Amino acid sequence: MVFASTFDVPGESAPRHSDSTLRFLRADGLGVFLAEAGPAVDERYGDWAGGPPGEGSPEIITVARRTPA
Repeated sequence: MVFASTFDVPGESAPRHSDSTLRFLRADGLGVFLAEAGPAVDERYGDWAGGPPGEGSPEIITVARRTPA
C-alpha cells in the first residue's frame, strides 16, 4: 500500500510531505517473523469481532506477549 501525507510541523513555515509504503505480511510470514523476534503468540483472530483466522479473513490480528530474555 502506497500513500502520501502532508502535515504541519509547529515552528516551520511550510507543510511537510511524506510518501510512504506499507508492507503487509501474510499470516505464515508474520508467524516466522514473531518466532525469530521472540514474542510468544497467545491468540490470533481473523477480524475485529474476534472471528477465527483463515484464508478468507479480512485481517490478521495477533495478540503476543514478550517472553523473558
